[in-house]
Amino acid sequence: MKYEFKIEGSEEAKGAIDLQRIALIADSIRKISEGALQIRLKGISIQKGRKMISLEKALKVSLTGIKEGSTVLCLEAQPFSESLDRIQLDLFRQEAQIEIPKHTPVSMFITAFHDALDEESNLEYLDKPLLKELKNFKRAFFSDKEKVSITNQGSIPQLELTKSTFTRIKSIDDELPKPESIVLNGKVDLLHFSKFKVQIMTQEGTVNGTMGDELDPDEIARYWGKEVTLSGTQHYKPGGRNIVEIQRVFEPEAGDEYFSKKKRTETVEQQIQRQLIEHNYQNKLSEIVGKWPGDESDEEFMELIKSLRK
Repeated sequence: MKYEFKIEGSEEAKGAIDLQRIALIADSIRKISEGALQIRLKGISIQKGRKMISLEKALKVSLTGIKEGSTVLCLEAQPFSESLDRIQLDLFRQEAQIEIPKHTPVSMFITAFHDALDEESNLEYLDKPLLKELKNFKRAFFSDKEKVSITNQGSIPQLELTKSTFTRIKSIDDELPKPESIVLNGKVDLLHFSKFKVQIMTQEGTVNGTMGDELDPDEIARYWGKEVTLSGTQHYKPGGRNIVEIQRVFEPEAGDEYFSKKKRTETVEQQIQRQLIEHNYQNKLSEIVGKWPGDESDEEFMELIKSLRK
């Protein structure tokens, strides 16, 4: 698949580009496309430790030429259907993953930005590490006058970016708590279609989990339907969702049920949104957020939250 990466409004000569900018663009395309692919496969964009699945071939993007119009980079990349082996493609079974083999690294890069910038998007395929990489792409702009656009002859919606574009991305990122360590006790259940995804049935409800690359799926398979204690990292997503990256599995011991409570870290808006949903409150979040003076004490704010339950 062929793409045109156009930089308009640049002070550089037409058809010319700084080598450092090329390196930055290449690094961003690689990291963002990999994160967008991994989040569709495993639920999170970046995992700790070694990687069991090599994506070197799949994430390859070639620069085939540079032409004027201000400066246009000609890029080419293979669809994942040709660059991922059969074992990897067998993992793409869920409805949301059906289109993955048709994507390329460049189209995945474009899609990640569309996911973040589309106000109608539910932001399901974003997390804090991926948002960080999207924000970092702002460094590819050398001035406020520049505009970057990426096209592919209409096969995927054109992406247009300016420096001001990154305001929304920063806003989404600021709302998300940082990943944090967590210990859970509960019953392990299998999530169909992907050997990497599991559910942990705790006393407070279901927790979605994904197995870290250093954890052998066979190691946890013998625990399906049984009580276990798990440790790992909890990753937060927009909308109050989260997923646990499981790194270790233990036989449960006395007192481990204490860890069956889900850790809940929410922003102010997420707390209010959850209360609205849980108690069938009819007002929209937009009708409440930003309407109080902003100088309430902690006690007054908690009374506001409690009032949503009535």
